[in-house]
Amino acid sequence: MKKILFLIIALSALGITTSNAQEKADTYTIGGSFNFAVSAMDSNENMITSTNFRIAPEFGYFITDKIKVGGEIGYGYSSDLHTIAITPNIAYYQPIIDKLYYTPQLNISGGVEINPVNEIGMFSISLNLAQFEYMPTSNFGISTSLINLSYSLVDWTYNRFDLGLLNSLSIGFHYYF
Repeated sequence: MKKILFLIIALSALGITTSNAQEKADTYTIGGSFNFAVSAMDSNENMITSTNFRIAPEFGYFITDKIKVGGEIGYGYSSDLHTIAITPNIAYYQPIIDKLYYTPQLNISGGVEINPVNEIGMFSISLNLAQFEYMPTSNFGISTSLINLSYSLVDWTYNRFDLGLLNSLSIGFHYYF
């Protein structure tokens, strides 16, 4: 049932983009993001710390003045776990004030998690609810994501739901042409 729900959400997002395709903006973007987080967890009287790192180059195309479709190839590392994922995405650019935009983004990822023992397939869907971009010039933007809601399915058996509230640093850079 959960798989069907996520398929419906993804198809709905694609339907929104194709219905607005008449107003093409013909603008491309290249760039990427860098994430870093340190977390601590108390497990049976032992404090466990984890360092998470992720880098993801991205390419995008504006199908309208406000809607960008794109994709990224990301690499992440967290406590002996390497992740490689391909992530198509769609973002909406809403101006707030001069040069500052609210840019919520829907991401759908597929990839592999590699640990010292084996490799496992993974699928995730996430929504960056509080993502903003500052554009000091018309060709350059700096973005940050503050709140992220995600659901992951690892090896088709392990489900993980995360709500990230200001707990990781995510910075992105974009060049528009």
